[in-house]
Amino acid sequence: MTDSQIDLLTGDGWRDSELFTDKEKAAIWWADEVTNLRAKQNKAAWEAMEQHFTTRQIVELTFICGMWNLSGRVAEALHLVVEPPGKRIEFQLESPAS
Repeated sequence: MTDSQIDLLTGDGWRDSELFTDKEKAAIWWADEVTNLRAKQNKAAWEAMEQHFTTRQIVELTFICGMWNLSGRVAEALHLVVEPPGKRIEFQLESPAS
């Protein structure tokens, strides 16, 4: 994703943006509905997903959203900071084989 696309995700600007395809917009909308516990009631979001994804793909995306939300909620509850503000995650370098 480009920085411009990421910036649009902080609000609703992605909905009308030409930077996202209809398929991407359906996935973003679905992820937002899943995250905010509205997916069950949003028939339009489900139908948008069905236009672009198989049932299996919808299940997989929903599962990934749920797992990502779970990890965020656990981290928040335990006061864990995965990525400090203004910094990126620092991954350990793989040690060379001996």
